[in-house]
Amino acid sequence: MALATFAELGYQGTSVRDLCRRLGVSHNLIHQRFGSKDQLWYAAVDHGFGTLAARLAEAVNDIDHTDDLARLRAVLVRFVEVTAASPALMRVINQEGVTPSARLDHIYACYVEPAMDVLRTVLDRLASKGAIRPVPIAVFYFLVANGATGPLTLPGLAECFPDSPAARQPADLRLYAESVVDLLLGGMGAGS
Repeated sequence: MALATFAELGYQGTSVRDLCRRLGVSHNLIHQRFGSKDQLWYAAVDHGFGTLAARLAEAVNDIDHTDDLARLRAVLVRFVEVTAASPALMRVINQEGVTPSARLDHIYACYVEPAMDVLRTVLDRLASKGAIRPVPIAVFYFLVANGATGPLTLPGLAECFPDSPAARQPADLRLYAESVVDLLLGGMGAGS
């Protein structure tokens, strides 16, 4: 709930009083447990992104480790699925990504950069084999993080499109995730 509140209102727009009211706890609990709004923000972000990292690791472990393209596809599909279940993660990045700050530095250094380092290695290996064309890691990140997850993190806008995955049944999420990942990888030359 704390992560969702920070995602909705932003760090500056979120007060401890508002957080306590939304969480249904006394005003002193956050200060006793976390010390400050700042420390609660870090705890919420670390918990949310730690869960995401664990779910992505599961996807990697479920796939043949010798097939980089299959592993990449599985991780991307899982990323879209996890984002659908917890859209606050991408919303927090979008909130914090507007202006440089220590909070953005934390998200980038602890979660985005390490993930992109791993992906860069896989993408470079696939490109060197001719399986995909080379793609700058920033282009890849923004296409996946903002493009593939857009309908899941922006439900109000997604509702404007009758064929949006946000307007579908939850059972269609896997089909959406696979379709968007196949489109992305196909555009990179995978399988062609």
